[in-house]
Amino acid sequence: MVDPSLSALANELATAVEITLNPQASQQARMEAYIACEKFKEISPLCAQAGLFLVTNQFSAIVKHFGLQLMEHQVKFNWNKISQDEKIFIKDNTMKLLSIGIGPAEDKSLMHIKDALSRIVVEMIKREWPQQWPTLLTELSAASEKGLSQTELVALVFLRLVEDVALLQTIESNQRRKDIYQALTVNMGEIFDFFLTQIEKNVSDYVTTKNFGSLRVVIVVLNTLASFVEWVNISHIMASDGRLLKIICYLLEFPDIQLAAAECLNQITNRKGVAKDKKPLLYLFNDEPMQHIFRSLELMMTTQTESYYQYLKKLTQAMYGLTNQLTSLCGKESDVQTPPRNFFMFLQIILAFARHPSLSVTHGGILIWLQLIKHDTIAKDPIFADSIRVMIEIIGPKLIKRPYPKVRNCFTPNSIPYTTEAYTCLDFDSEEDYLQFIPRFRVDLLDIFRQSTLIAPLYTFSYCEHWLNRRLDLANSEKLTSCSIMDPVYLEWEAVVAVLDGVLSRILLVTERPSILSGLGLLKKCLTVKTDEPLIYSVLLSCISSLFVFLSMSASGNIAGNGVQLLPPVLEKIFSAILFTLPVSEDPQSLKSAAVKNLRRHAASSIVKIALKYPLLLLPIFEQINTTVKSLCAEKDSNLSNWEKLLLQEALLIISNHFCEFERQQLFVAEIIRPAIQMWQNISMHLKMPNLFIEFVGLSKSTSNQTNFRTIDEDVHYKNRQTVLLALNTVLGVIKRCQCPDDPDKSVRGGFVVATTDSGNPITRNPSAPHVIPLLQHILALMRCLNELYNPSSLALISNTYKGANQMLENEKKNILGVVYSIPDPLDPTQLTKVKTPFDYMQQFLSTTFDNCYHLMGAAGLALGRDFYSLSGLSTALINSCFSSMEHIPDFRLRTIIRVFLRPFIYSCPTTYHSDVIVPIFAHISPFMLSRLTARWDYICSLYENGALGDDTNNDAQEVLDDILNRTLTREYLDVLKVALVGGTAGTTGNNDITSTEIGSGSMMDQDDFSMDALPHITRAAQAAMQSDIISELGKKLLANPITCESVVFTIFNCIAWNDSNASLKACLLAGPVIRHLSNEVTPNLVTVILTRVLQGLQLHGQHDANQPSLITLGVQVYEIARPLHPSIVLGIMQQIPNLNINDLQKLDEKILNSGPLTNTTNQGTIASTINTTTKSNKIDKTKKDLFKKITSHLVGRNVLARMFRNPASISELTPLNNNSNQKITNILESSNETGLQMQNLFREIPR
Repeated sequence: MVDPSLSALANELATAVEITLNPQASQQARMEAYIACEKFKEISPLCAQAGLFLVTNQFSAIVKHFGLQLMEHQVKFNWNKISQDEKIFIKDNTMKLLSIGIGPAEDKSLMHIKDALSRIVVEMIKREWPQQWPTLLTELSAASEKGLSQTELVALVFLRLVEDVALLQTIESNQRRKDIYQALTVNMGEIFDFFLTQIEKNVSDYVTTKNFGSLRVVIVVLNTLASFVEWVNISHIMASDGRLLKIICYLLEFPDIQLAAAECLNQITNRKGVAKDKKPLLYLFNDEPMQHIFRSLELMMTTQTESYYQYLKKLTQAMYGLTNQLTSLCGKESDVQTPPRNFFMFLQIILAFARHPSLSVTHGGILIWLQLIKHDTIAKDPIFADSIRVMIEIIGPKLIKRPYPKVRNCFTPNSIPYTTEAYTCLDFDSEEDYLQFIPRFRVDLLDIFRQSTLIAPLYTFSYCEHWLNRRLDLANSEKLTSCSIMDPVYLEWEAVVAVLDGVLSRILLVTERPSILSGLGLLKKCLTVKTDEPLIYSVLLSCISSLFVFLSMSASGNIAGNGVQLLPPVLEKIFSAILFTLPVSEDPQSLKSAAVKNLRRHAASSIVKIALKYPLLLLPIFEQINTTVKSLCAEKDSNLSNWEKLLLQEALLIISNHFCEFERQQLFVAEIIRPAIQMWQNISMHLKMPNLFIEFVGLSKSTSNQTNFRTIDEDVHYKNRQTVLLALNTVLGVIKRCQCPDDPDKSVRGGFVVATTDSGNPITRNPSAPHVIPLLQHILALMRCLNELYNPSSLALISNTYKGANQMLENEKKNILGVVYSIPDPLDPTQLTKVKTPFDYMQQFLSTTFDNCYHLMGAAGLALGRDFYSLSGLSTALINSCFSSMEHIPDFRLRTIIRVFLRPFIYSCPTTYHSDVIVPIFAHISPFMLSRLTARWDYICSLYENGALGDDTNNDAQEVLDDILNRTLTREYLDVLKVALVGGTAGTTGNNDITSTEIGSGSMMDQDDFSMDALPHITRAAQAAMQSDIISELGKKLLANPITCESVVFTIFNCIAWNDSNASLKACLLAGPVIRHLSNEVTPNLVTVILTRVLQGLQLHGQHDANQPSLITLGVQVYEIARPLHPSIVLGIMQQIPNLNINDLQKLDEKILNSGPLTNTTNQGTIASTINTTTKSNKIDKTKKDLFKKITSHLVGRNVLARMFRNPASISELTPLNNNSNQKITNILESSNETGLQMQNLFREIPR
């Protein structure tokens, strides 16, 4: 008999639940009803009874679901508080509900109720099984025999249990998780047999009766199996001669089941493990499984439903995993057949993926193919080699770019067969997503062409030859009416160029090369094409550039004459593109005019590219090229831009490097740089003071934003800015392109070697040094003016028109903020439709000039060497120019100074000049950086504390930008400190393939990891380096100087406790060598700071797997070094750790004192003789680290805000299980004591 009061209470709850989800109710009413429901859930002792009443009576599905939530809440949060009778009540009634079932199995509308019921069972399992509930599996098995609905519920119970225990690992009690995991493992054979039996039985029933309840059970069981197969022992998957794999592959042919079966197969084939676990999975190459997979694809082109499409994508993932298993075994395991059985059928499956009109399915097939073609053994197999031709034919047309559909038309009934556009709409919600995918897709397609060329070069070239010939034959007859990159003709040309470049880039790496005459024939044909379309002309230049390799091959072959004869017309074709002009009638602002500008720059860049790749081919005709360039630069009618002139000069400098004669080379440099010298002399008077520079470049002038293009060209200030850029970029081009011979013998014979070091290494001189060094005074003056533009006095002189012109470019902001935007095609004139304003020109000028100045100075150290570093007063000059007005420079400019200049400058400095150059500069910049970074981190932390920054999406963009820039600047300054203290790399400034004119563009900002919260990565090598790295000679000098030592050390250790896990890790790896070097010099103040920062770092970042080991290692090192010297300080700090176990601290203290501190023999300067013993002594005993980890465990960071309003689930540990895996879990309680038997009775099997 139901208690009337309970009935009334339940009815009130039901009414409240209905109100919470009633759209007609007022917001206030819904809120009050919601609060009442939650309050009842939290404080009422009748949750279980009321919940059961709601579930078992005639209420709506929403109310029934809430009733189950009440019961789950009672189990999850109050299980250890409620009485034994109530536990029995919840358990008995829950299992009765499970035994009765929740509606028909095929009724998906009740899925949320079924899921809620299964979670109650799972929550009880997590608290009682197996120790207190030995009959669980028997009860579940009995319930499944009562019908399809019950079987579905049992499968859901296993699914949710495994998610909590093995996959998501949401059980906070590790002991309980291990108990349940062990119980599952012991009974896994019976569990799998249950699953497979249910699948076989219900599939048979579905086939004969079309019972959709049986279909639903099969799908749920497959989903449950998918959660098991990822982690169970391989023996269960392969049991009964691969019964599981046979069933799964068989089900792939059932349209209604294949998606769930493919997911299960995907989890199996993508398992991680050792070779012995991977070998059994090759069973899938046997006849029966592979035939089932193959037959499931027979309807690929005709069965085009969304569910089948999802199946195809899932199957590509499964086949990718299988391929990964195959490639990891073939050629490494002697008992693995290579190729495997049915390999031809497997390849046909991959080719079917590649043929599919969906780009996503095609990409899946491409990734599988790349695994195979990059495998040394498989790639040589004749079956695979024969399939390469088919794959090439399939993917070639797919390289032609397709625009994102303007009209979304996804899988409409009348659109069969479905097009690529329809699948694109289905896969990509927006054009931005599509544009992010396409570059990756094309890179992988082209990678297949490149890899195929290494195996079948003749075929890949013949494919390119045929495609290019067809386009060339059509080129003269086609008349384009537009100049858009979306024209089908241009799109096909662009694909031809991409394939041609990919194939010919690998031709010199193979022995079986195509006919040189064939390549030269294509080159001749390209030269004969005449076109007035700039875009088509541009792609022809790309073809010529790619085919240039045949000229190189002919020069070393028996047909050198043909190559030499073709070289002049090739260069003539390129130079004619540089001079390409439009008729006078064309509007200078037209799209076609913009395309011509791009064509001319492309042609000039092609000369640089050819000079870089084939300098010896151009060396014999150097004078001819030089004469042509001179005439072009001198002719006013040529209308060459400064950019184009610089590119041509860089090409000449690259070729001149192969003179291998110092005098001849430096005379040529003098000829190139002479105009720039005159420019610097003319503008030097305007660089003496920032106000003069502001006046010179026009920053103080007010100009209407409506100024048109022609007026800009006539603007005297615009011309002044162009003069500054031309003078600067000329010097930058000379520094980056002028080099000494790589061959030491050629250097000696050519007069480049002037002396040798004490160790016998040659000291070379750069031919550009005599001409560049006198100009450095002007360049430094320009840098000082650029820095001082941020001074308040200078900002006051800038007109309103140009306020903010020295701030960050918009595209740089988007890059840092991670804003998705399409990267403009440099040949797409439609990208240039926006008319630039005077402000745009000024902002681009200031940004480019600033960047190029620091690129120039960063490259000067490596290029000019001792001639540069030996300059008298260099450090003072740099401090007064490059590092002037640092307190006013914004973070984004400071990044350039640190990353682009300071890092390579330090790296390239010879040891002889460390004391005179590097130490004074560090004495100036390191205290500033400590103060700057500390202030910025205090500011950022205040934003987080005030809620101005956080996880919400309403943050101010500027504040987010400040946060990211501060993090990035911190990381990059730590990279500089690493180069200075222990050594490192120079950075990114040594890329000679980048032209000097490209360096300052906004798009050239380094693609750093700007993530604010991405977890750092650390390798074992990096962890070992932390314990073994030795301070370099420069590092010793910096740490011996009181000014640099204090600021550098405090920066490193402060960074450990700043709120950036990447920076903290970098600082940790650097702090180890530093503290070891200073082991005999640590002061009380230093000990206090460094040990406190380590503990704060653990508190802030200790939850990250990458950070914690480094912090623990560093903490032990600091403790070992500081404890003997300053015991009271160390123990005083350690005793402030919350919940400290004094006994553990005593054990650590004794172990440290008994073993002695870390020795650091490198302090005596005998590195060479003691490096081995130093490395040994730096290794830390694992016991010490374990003790330190235990002591600081209560300090390790946890997300306080996330836990503040969290009601923790209550799970108590039970009696540990017997570790004897041979003993069945169901027998565990037979040896229990009396209390155990009483608890066993609690979870007795319910009488049926």
